[in-house]
Amino acid sequence: MTATLVGTAGVNPGASPSGGETAEPKSKKQKAPRRPSGAFELPVMLTLSFLVLGYAWTRRLEGDLTAETGLGYFLGIGGALAMLTLLLYPLRKRFAGLRFIGNVRNWFRIHMMLGIIGPVLIILHSNFTLGSLNSTMALFAMLVVAGSGLIGRLFYSRIHKGLYGRRASVREYLNDMEDLKHEFDTDMPDPSWLLETLKDYEARRLTQSQDLWSNLHRTITGPVSRYRLRRDVMRRYAQLLGRKDGPRRDRSALVKQHLDSYLYAVARAQSFALYERLFALWHLFHLPLFVILVFAAIVHVVGVHLY
Repeated sequence: MTATLVGTAGVNPGASPSGGETAEPKSKKQKAPRRPSGAFELPVMLTLSFLVLGYAWTRRLEGDLTAETGLGYFLGIGGALAMLTLLLYPLRKRFAGLRFIGNVRNWFRIHMMLGIIGPVLIILHSNFTLGSLNSTMALFAMLVVAGSGLIGRLFYSRIHKGLYGRRASVREYLNDMEDLKHEFDTDMPDPSWLLETLKDYEARRLTQSQDLWSNLHRTITGPVSRYRLRRDVMRRYAQLLGRKDGPRRDRSALVKQHLDSYLYAVARAQSFALYERLFALWHLFHLPLFVILVFAAIVHVVGVHLY
């Protein structure tokens, strides 16, 4: 992920060599970008879950739910089954003989949804109270696993095209950057100063490194560096508007739009190595945590029904 690699990324086949309008059909340029797969599912699920839990919290002292009997008891069974069903996704992913139960993509989606539904049912089952030692251990183990799952979703979404999309690559983001830089040819008469500025920016922000802390530092400082670049570019562009041979004012919005898209691609390429590493480390911890949860849940269920 070096500056040299950025410079050799693909070019926009629709760009005119003379820097004029592209030969690309208008219908293609006007095509709305496709939203990432699953972009709204997780926010909707989380919002509904918080609403349900919020309402249940206001009713926790009314005696509507008890863990031992009635609806509260069956909510506990439903939550336990939901958490147990989570195991089907890693099993389906690792064993080709289980393909008859459905494809991996659909099971991943089910895994994500049950990872929210299961904890909500268990919390409703407990009615926001701590019981015996084994039930308390099972509850906290579930909350830790659910929190770990949310963190894993964050890492996953940063290295895939959408929440349920295919795995992305640094090369794709580099190609996006190069394509967007060609858009500046149509935004202004002479974009050479801007392209030189972007080249310097890439040399500073996209240096190759396998060091986790270096990647973390670049990712954390990325928003500030992008803000400064956007501010400096738009300030200089505004100065050019006052010149006789300066760019037309109605191109300002396009420049900002293309610059924002370019900086987004830089951000994804810049942080890709970091999130790829963090996702691999997350995998090492998430499965053992889930095993602990299963063990704690079994102890809880056995203890409740025997004693």
